[in-house]
Amino acid sequence: MKSKTSLIILAVAVMLILVASTISFTVESTELVLVQTLGRTSRVLDGANGDAGLHFKWIFPIERYVRYDNRIHMFEDVHKELQTSDKQKIQVTMHCAWRIGKPEKFLKEIKTIEAARGRIRKRLQAKQGDVIPKHAMRELVNTDPREMKLAEIESEVLTKLREVQGELGVEIVAVGIKALGLAQDTSKAVIDAMKEERQKEITKLESMGQATADTIISRAENASKQIVAFAGRKADEIRTAGHRQAARYYSQYKDQPRFGMFLRYLDTLRAGLGQNATIWLDGTKIPGIKFLWKGPSLPEGPVVPTREKPQAEAKN
Repeated sequence: MKSKTSLIILAVAVMLILVASTISFTVESTELVLVQTLGRTSRVLDGANGDAGLHFKWIFPIERYVRYDNRIHMFEDVHKELQTSDKQKIQVTMHCAWRIGKPEKFLKEIKTIEAARGRIRKRLQAKQGDVIPKHAMRELVNTDPREMKLAEIESEVLTKLREVQGELGVEIVAVGIKALGLAQDTSKAVIDAMKEERQKEITKLESMGQATADTIISRAENASKQIVAFAGRKADEIRTAGHRQAARYYSQYKDQPRFGMFLRYLDTLRAGLGQNATIWLDGTKIPGIKFLWKGPSLPEGPVVPTREKPQAEAKN
């Protein structure tokens, strides 16, 4: 009896679970759920806007639901070769960020995320083909950031791509240039043009530097001449003052001519005997060093007798 009761309870529980799964469903915070009643959309539940949780519906086929991921989707376009306004070939790779904007329109026109990605990619290729050929190569590749206009180009492509949002039921969030490539012949031409541009800049800077250097050298030479001239005038003034002072003493030499000659002799010695001067002297004329060439000897003159010590008296 107990076993039959357990089987009945289990069967009822299974039936309740099946019924609950048939008439209820859950919505995640990252989902969009479209509930269709007899083939027409009756409700749109957005998990990001507070509709996440448990919901009920009529059993199939009266009502059914379709789920979409409401997060931002990303894809990258393949390399596409385009020609700029100055006839340069360039390969562009762009990326696009999008999400579902109008769920009912999206379900009617596209139905799947994969199909939407393909249609948006085709529109992106067409729009970048309209925008990039209007710009020159220097606006895409340049050593001077002020000449580049990548942000403006991306904004133009985004504006044009958003024109198809209502048609596809999507929202284009962002568009950007991921990579730029150059064809082999274009690369050489661009590199040569950049070298020429840099060489012109180098020549300009060298000319400016040389002009500045010439100005500095000219000012330095003028300042040097002025300083030398001033020093020369100052030296002449000092020399003149010295001659005046010396003339006063020369007048006194007339009273003592021998003393004046002696002083002039000292001046001559002072001027002639500078540093590291060597003087050769006659050793025979210097008494203090005669023994170096004559040898040691007793001085000439009478011999002074030495006094003898008196002997001690004998003791008595």
